Amino acid sequence: MASLRHIVRKKLLRNSKAFIFFLVFVLVLFLAAALGLRFYALEPLKLNDSSMYPRFKESDIVWICKLPRCIDELKAEDIVWARMKNRETLVRKILAMPGEKVKFYNNGKVRVRNKTRQLQDDEVFIETRKIDVPKKGDTLYMSKLNDVEQDYAINIMIEQDIPFYIKTTLWQGERELPLDMLGALKLENRQVSLKEVDLLPWQDRYLLELQVFQREIGNTPVKIKREFYNKADSSLIEKVVAQDDYYFIISEKPKHSPDSRELGYFSKSQLLGKHIYSHRNIPGIVGNYINKFTTFLKDVLELSSAN
Repeated sequence: MASLRHIVRKKLLRNSKAFIFFLVFVLVLFLAAALGLRFYALEPLKLNDSSMYPRFKESDIVWICKLPRCIDELKAEDIVWARMKNRETLVRKILAMPGEKVKFYNNGKVRVRNKTRQLQDDEVFIETRKIDVPKKGDTLYMSKLNDVEQDYAINIMIEQDIPFYIKTTLWQGERELPLDMLGALKLENRQVSLKEVDLLPWQDRYLLELQVFQREIGNTPVKIKREFYNKADSSLIEKVVAQDDYYFIISEKPKHSPDSRELGYFSKSQLLGKHIYSHRNIPGIVGNYINKFTTFLKDVLELSSAN
């Protein structure tokens, strides 16, 4: 008899308005927590290109963890969501961590962590270069940086709001050549302007150096040198201290896909999150769960109204 009374009381409780409202309250809390997780911890991204093929295809959905812990635990080969200087975002792979060394070869190979591998369709490095990826606190001595590293250092100075200007000179060994010689040259069938020489990317400066070398007598290489001055007091900028950790990130298909090879290092503050999961049918999966949840909530509300 007591058992029957317990069963009846249990059924009455389950069908009571208080229980229904409590259940709805719990479901609302769950939905709020899910929305908070979605907007503050996880970000689903739909890829709009094939820059990470074959790992990801165009239109794939990747889930990004935006929690600080995910950024703090990054390691080489992780996939990250990063923000460029123009505020646009991209998804790329970490090639080198802060403090690591990278060597790019003009045959499309790259060496990092004592391993060499071939990159796909790499046309960025027309000449072999070594690159040191700075970590927080590293001092970059401008005169000791190669042409690629100087380009990347310019981005760091811009990021740190260091006002600067550049003085460019042209040298063959110890002999200074007239800078006007560069104005008589062409890049991709267009005349070079001396006003743009200071900030030309290293590949273009290298091609100009080769053209001058072919015109000059002797076997001594021609070099475009740059010095950096502070706009505030015209003092020579000899060094820059990295105020953040920096990463070298690349795409799987570099052709027409911007990454660190063209854009320079990405600071830790530019990394928005880390890839944790991907699925080509996530919209369908999420839709199914939403439909199930909506149906269940509708049944609960109808039961509440009936009572």
